[in-house]
Amino acid sequence: MKQCTLSLIGLLMLAGCHPSEQIGSTPSQPAPPAKTEPKPTAEQPPETKTTTTTNPNRVYQLSDLKVHPIKTGGKTLNLWLMDNESKRQEGMMFLSDKDVKADQGMLFVFKDLQRNDGKHGFWMQNCPLGLDIAYISPTGKVLNVAKGMPFNTESLPPAGDYQYVIEVKQGLAAGFGINPGVQLNLGNLPTPVE
Repeated sequence: MKQCTLSLIGLLMLAGCHPSEQIGSTPSQPAPPAKTEPKPTAEQPPETKTTTTTNPNRVYQLSDLKVHPIKTGGKTLNLWLMDNESKRQEGMMFLSDKDVKADQGMLFVFKDLQRNDGKHGFWMQNCPLGLDIAYISPTGKVLNVAKGMPFNTESLPPAGDYQYVIEVKQGLAAGFGINPGVQLNLGNLPTPVE
């Protein structure tokens, strides 16, 4: 019974705003065990520190994620790095407006090229925030910006093969110059683990 309950909780945690292979599909990777205390982030410069509140619904607390600042549209956008499968699956799940500032978002980094084959779009299950979801080519070119509506389970398709995705609060991508056809400088990114 305990194992069954833990499995059910794990599936519910992973069913949110993340890349989906098919609409309504379940994630292929189990989530790592929940963390109990946020790790200190002293190595981050003061401008990239994130909220220290613990969100009981999240496996990855924002304060535990590495922040990768990029300059775009003449502004700095501080992006939490989502560089492994379980981080990408959780994405912006369970985050509210107060958790994410206007200059914050997520950068999803994939090891392999994600094909525009109808199976690799993002969706919004368990995401209370409306999001701009920018699909980005391996060279940093913005392919398209999808509008993710809160809790929507429809897959939002990319306009081409992509290697990166940036998510920000809905309506903010254009203010950072993140528009289709724009070339972004994502800087030196770590190689994803998986």
